[in-house]
Amino acid sequence: MDQITTAIYENGILRPAVSLDLPEHSEVEITIHTGEDSFRERVRKALGLEERPKIANPISDERRAELAKIFSSEIPLADYIREDRDAR
Repeated sequence: MDQITTAIYENGILRPAVSLDLPEHSEVEITIHTGEDSFRERVRKALGLEERPKIANPISDERRAELAKIFSSEIPLADYIREDRDAR
């Protein structure tokens, strides 16, 4: 059975990102793709999907504070949730 997953290499050990459906002491064959030649990148190219846009300029602290003020409320969110639950 073939399985494809992502793994992290640290301290000389490959650690799969998810639990593998394998019996203990199973022998496996590993193919390693890194960087732009990763499996996901090859699939995206094969499907003709554009690369994910990179955020060039993350939001400034000033703009974050401005948005927080715009979207904040005097009533805590938990109170809205309780009010909605009580109404049901």
